[in-house]
Amino acid sequence: MRKFLTITAVVLVVLGVVVAVADRAGAHYAEREIAARVSARMQEQGITSTPPEVEIQGFPFLTQVAAGKYTEIDITMRDLKGGELPLPLLNVAAHDVEAPLSQLMDGTARPVAARVDGDATVSYASLVEASGLTGISLTSAGPNDVRVTGKVPLIGEVTGTAEVTVVDGSHVRLRVTSLKGAAGSVSQTIINAYKDRLAVTLTLPKLPFNLELTDVQTESTGLVVSFTAKDVELA
Repeated sequence: MRKFLTITAVVLVVLGVVVAVADRAGAHYAEREIAARVSARMQEQGITSTPPEVEIQGFPFLTQVAAGKYTEIDITMRDLKGGELPLPLLNVAAHDVEAPLSQLMDGTARPVAARVDGDATVSYASLVEASGLTGISLTSAGPNDVRVTGKVPLIGEVTGTAEVTVVDGSHVRLRVTSLKGAAGSVSQTIINAYKDRLAVTLTLPKLPFNLELTDVQTESTGLVVSFTAKDVELA
């Protein structure tokens, strides 16, 4: 009896390993297929980036395939260009994706996500360069504010704050709200006149999946922009 139980346990372990390996192999195959389809779709839409990287979340994978529903598919894109603010890295999470097995098998699948969320970080150096604020440095000063420091023509050393906001679901606006010069520099009236000119609205690269810019936050690493979309055809 003990020998039988031992053999049974070994068989179950082996079967478990085989199933796990098959599950991961199937997931990797699907990830490659989705990545290729997403890449082709992006090229059709004129979106410039490196080839997307895809990772299907959830285990077991094969049960998701059988049901034709995937809890979450993560897509990573790098070096999106085309706007005034390039995105070095865009992370996208597609939720509740439907792709019937029969369509996957015959190559006609058009995966649709109920919701897609994304986020990217824009460095402060990129923000300064795009805005044309020569001689200025930006650092985080709150959820939607940045600290302004540097040296500008005619005024010299300055310090202040600027706010960063979303405009029209596709643009980022940077507006200096306060600015002061060093003691003994030019009058505050001149500084205020200069400050009022420091407002720029910047475009982002063309985005995949009909993503709409919904929020912007300032972090120590840079400007974190967030996106969302609903009922999205991924490929």
